[in-house]
Amino acid sequence: MLIYIVYILQPLLILLLAPLFMGILGKVKACFRGYTGPSVFQVYYDIAKLMKKDEVISKSSSFVTTIGPLFTLVAAVSCTFIIPVFYTSLAFSFGNIFVIIFTLGIIKFITSLIGLDSASTFGGMGSSRELFISMLAEPIMFVVITFLFIETKSFNIFTIAYANSTQLSFGPGHVLAALAFFILLLAENARMPVDNPETHLELTMVHEAMILDLSGKRLAYIELASAIKFVLFLTILINGFLPYGIATGLNLLTMGTAIILFIIKLIGCLIVIAVIETTMAKFRLFRVPELLTFAFALGIVSIIINHYA
Repeated sequence: MLIYIVYILQPLLILLLAPLFMGILGKVKACFRGYTGPSVFQVYYDIAKLMKKDEVISKSSSFVTTIGPLFTLVAAVSCTFIIPVFYTSLAFSFGNIFVIIFTLGIIKFITSLIGLDSASTFGGMGSSRELFISMLAEPIMFVVITFLFIETKSFNIFTIAYANSTQLSFGPGHVLAALAFFILLLAENARMPVDNPETHLELTMVHEAMILDLSGKRLAYIELASAIKFVLFLTILINGFLPYGIATGLNLLTMGTAIILFIIKLIGCLIVIAVIETTMAKFRLFRVPELLTFAFALGIVSIIINHYA
């Protein structure tokens, strides 16, 4: 009975706290910049406000804009059920990392279609840039997945987390693969230096350009799906590469400790991202391939080191 409760509690933790983590990121960035900043609960307020607002839909839009945002949210919510958060077990046969990645890819695919569907110059430009970046990011993902498979002999994220949970130290190959995935995380979630998540009307914007014509509850769906996706990528980073402390048994004390450790590690990742976003400028679009090529090279080197170590 307890395992079913845990199975429901893990996705609930992500769904309920994803906006809070985004709020914490904004608060930390504000502190680094020297001002108070909004409340850590501001994202909850924004989503609630958008849910109450009326919508304005372009006359050129089709059913893609009408139902697309809801599909992105459904894809994000579905993915929370197949990723370990604070508990992992070899008994979980689901959690294939390819299923996870392609489910998250649905969010990008539909968001790109929404940008094209509005017949807006900004939307089309944003979709084009997003798919260009995605094309360069996918090889990094497959290289990192290959490294994890070589290291743990499994494509199951639960098994990967279980296998690495007892490791107190990791080799240089593991560190390089984690760094490659971290760069991928920034690119896939429109973070600096690949994209500026705070801009809403610039010629350089990528993600925001695709959703510029959305409003009301449909914009709320997209924003919530993006927050969940961001936290899911951080969760994969934490439990795929640094799962120390994750619970492997159905013990309440162990699971409680695992939840606290997970939150601490996630906030630590948010602080690192906040440092990057407050100390670096956004790259020009044609410099992004250089960064992603560097990440791809890190992934290849990590596999070579792991093979010969």
